[in-house]
Amino acid sequence: MAKDLRTFLKDIEGQNPNEIVRIKKEVDPYFGATGILEKMERQGDYRIVIFENIKGSKFPAISNVHADAKRVMGSIGIKNGDIAEFIKEYSKRESHPLKPKLVSDGPVREVIKTAGQFDVRELPIFTYHEKDAGAYITAGFGVMRDVDSKVLNAGIYRLMVKGKDSFGIQLSETAHGHYIWAKNEKKGKPTEIAIVIGHHPAFYIGALSFTSLEVDEFSIAGAVMGEPLELVKCETLDLEVPAYAEMVLECEILPELRESEAPFGEYPGTYGPERMNPVVKIKAVTMRKDAYYQESFVGHPDNLLLSGIVRSSAIMRTVKIASPTVKAVHMPTCGRCRFICYIALEKIIEGEPKNAAMGAFVADPFLKYVIVVDDDVNILDDGDVLHAIATRVRADTDTFMVTHAKGSPLDPASYDPLGGSHIVTKVGIDATRKENYPDEIKVPGMEKINLSDFIDP
Repeated sequence: MAKDLRTFLKDIEGQNPNEIVRIKKEVDPYFGATGILEKMERQGDYRIVIFENIKGSKFPAISNVHADAKRVMGSIGIKNGDIAEFIKEYSKRESHPLKPKLVSDGPVREVIKTAGQFDVRELPIFTYHEKDAGAYITAGFGVMRDVDSKVLNAGIYRLMVKGKDSFGIQLSETAHGHYIWAKNEKKGKPTEIAIVIGHHPAFYIGALSFTSLEVDEFSIAGAVMGEPLELVKCETLDLEVPAYAEMVLECEILPELRESEAPFGEYPGTYGPERMNPVVKIKAVTMRKDAYYQESFVGHPDNLLLSGIVRSSAIMRTVKIASPTVKAVHMPTCGRCRFICYIALEKIIEGEPKNAAMGAFVADPFLKYVIVVDDDVNILDDGDVLHAIATRVRADTDTFMVTHAKGSPLDPASYDPLGGSHIVTKVGIDATRKENYPDEIKVPGMEKINLSDFIDP
């Protein structure tokens, strides 16, 4: 059996069944489900949650699949490693893509409903935050085909429910999907898009890989999963989708039409502004007979960690070109796993840290602060990085600034956040020791001491 959401849940239940919480009591999708998830988060509880009885829907909703870093790392076989080990393994698999396998049929086609036979509001779609403009699909992969290369492209785009068969969509200007849509829009043509919902975590982190527009992200997903991704043809679109997904919404982005979409609580922890955005029309729905609806709690670990993990690999590849002695890269949650990057390197000559920072800015346009430290600093510990800044930085010479640079259109510190501006200022910080740095205090022999020899447990 191919890897999918079911096999992942089965593995978790077999190894650590306490990692899954099943809520049988009826829960309101209007702030009720997200209220429970936030309450759990504040108590440090990031277990997978399966809502078995969402008000108004017969479908169970599954949340928090990606909320725990160890669980995500375990999904590709790293049981006791750290982020650095994960990035190394992820990068290795990413560099050896596996071509997808087209099959004639699959579980995602057990139920097929065409236009008029399905109301999307039957799904347990959540309303997340107080000022959200409506209910949103947040963990659906939008699959499109590039007009020029004909390669399939996958990305997650938020979808605001407009009616029984329509959504508003936000296609970020930095996303590949935006380029594909813009090519069709220029010709006045609709853009085919299949929304894939529910799959194995390795599929999610593989399909979110930072690649060029010409790379088939399904081949990366297969490499990360460790097996070729099986695909089936859509019912009404000239697209292929994962055969073992939970459900697929086959849609078109209508040309020229714009409607109000948002505000919506986004990953920075603030609301993305209302915009006049494209409209998506559903043509068909295919799914499993007993399909799960998978969602992602935007602005919280389930959403943040997934992005930070895949970005780190792309940054590492690019930064190593500028500075080959880079040892580790980390996107901390304190920077929303997008705006801040820590880089640890073995500095050979002065100037390398700034080159590394510039390489990181090239790799990821959303980055605003890159802090480069010596490789004795634990970049998984924010306090250790701040200590390096406090004791190893001379601000006038060890920092640099890039104004009016391309960033995230959702950045609340952009030059015009209410207008959805993507123009930001970026800062690089060299927090490494300099040539005339004094000796630091240490106790010789400390590493060899076993406390159990001196202190009773």
